[in-house]
Amino acid sequence: MSMKSAKEFALWLKERFGDCPQGLYFTKDDIKDLSGRQTFRQDFIADVHSELAQHQMCFISDALKENYFMMYLPKVYWKDHKDRYAEKPKVHLMPVSTQKQR
Repeated sequence: MSMKSAKEFALWLKERFGDCPQGLYFTKDDIKDLSGRQTFRQDFIADVHSELAQHQMCFISDALKENYFMMYLPKVYWKDHKDRYAEKPKVHLMPVSTQKQR
């Protein structure tokens, strides 16, 4: 297998696994095997992420950089999601009198 650039690898991932809505994870060894690289650095992962982001997907790692996750980016804004812990908005309404004051 020839070594793929980050762009080639990102497009290959999207074409091959883009139909998996819940996302997938890969190990470090999986990335090496699938990309044809003996080693890779975080800038390769960042470049793959940048390429996938153009297709509303992301490619991120865990804190130990042992597992890598490919998934679709969410489309729901956090404020639009019901937050059960959020305080009720404090709205102070005062009735407006429609009668003319004398």
